[in-house]
This record gives sequence, structure tokens and C-alpha cells, in this order.
Amino acid sequence: MIGELRDVRTQLLIVVGVLLLFDAAAIALLLSPVGRASLQREQIYEQLQMNKVEKTAAVAPAEGMDQKIASARGQEAAFNKERLAEHYSSMSEELAHIASEAGVGVTDVKYDEREEKGLLQGYDSIGITIRVHGSYQQDMRFINTVERQKMLLIIDAVSFGGMEGDQLTVSVHLSTYLRSAA
Repeated sequence: MIGELRDVRTQLLIVVGVLLLFDAAAIALLLSPVGRASLQREQIYEQLQMNKVEKTAAVAPAEGMDQKIASARGQEAAFNKERLAEHYSSMSEELAHIASEAGVGVTDVKYDEREEKGLLQGYDSIGITIRVHGSYQQDMRFINTVERQKMLLIIDAVSFGGMEGDQLTVSVHLSTYLRSAA
């Protein structure tokens, strides 16, 4: 029996010795450049993960850009069709309609095409000077109606002329854009 215990003790010492050798090898591996490299790889991996999250967040607004561009093109086409005239005659008709609605008389309408730098292709800048005659209320109704039109008409200047009786002469300078055929 004592012999068996010595054999068991010898076997246990051998097992403990082998385990100590494994521990020493593991410590040596962790302290060596190879062991430290795995820590560096983990740090690099974590840094790359953080970079990926940041870049994904930065790119997120661009998602669905095709649909956004298509929607913007549709909105531009609708705006152009609804708010910009394609011909001078359309502008003249609109101004005549506004004048008759306001009850004013029109004696002079002048159009001048202007060159504006930086303006998008497909649009021509147009200046319009119109002289209207009516009572003060009718002239103000004309100006207010111009400001509320769907057609893009921007009032640049208003100058009041002379009065004959209750008729006031008002000169209104407008700006608008014409869709060119290009």
C-alpha cells in the first residue's frame, strides 16, 4: 500500500511539474512580443470598429439619395410649370388678368431681359415695368394681387406719379424668370 502511495505521489509530482512548465510557458508567451501583439491586434480591432461606426453615421444622411434626387427633380418641374412662364404672352395675360381684377387701367408695359451671372441654365431673368392708373384702393389692390400670384412676380420698386382727379398713376417694376426652351 505504501508503494502504491509513492507511485501516486510520484505521478502527482510529475503532473504538477508539467502544469508548472505550462504556466511558465504561458507567462513567457504573454510577456514576449508575440503575446503583446495580440493585445495590439485587439486594440486595433476595437479602433477599427469605432471608425466603422463613425463612418456609418456620417454616411447615413446619404441613404436613399436616389429617391431624394428624383423627388427634388419632380418638385422643380412642378415649381417651373406652376410658377414660371414659358412665354412673354403668358406674363402679359397674367398681368392683364390682375389689372382687370383690380380695376386699374394699364398704359405702358415694358419687358427687359437681363443678364445675371450665376443664374442656372434654362432660366432668363426678366424685368417688367408696368404703369397702372386707378384710385388709390385699386392701385393697392393691384400691388397686393401681384404679391399673392402663383406666378413668380417680385416687386422691386413702386413709384407714385401724379394724380388727375381721383386717378393715381403708379409705376411698378417687377422681376421674374422665364423658362427658356433650352
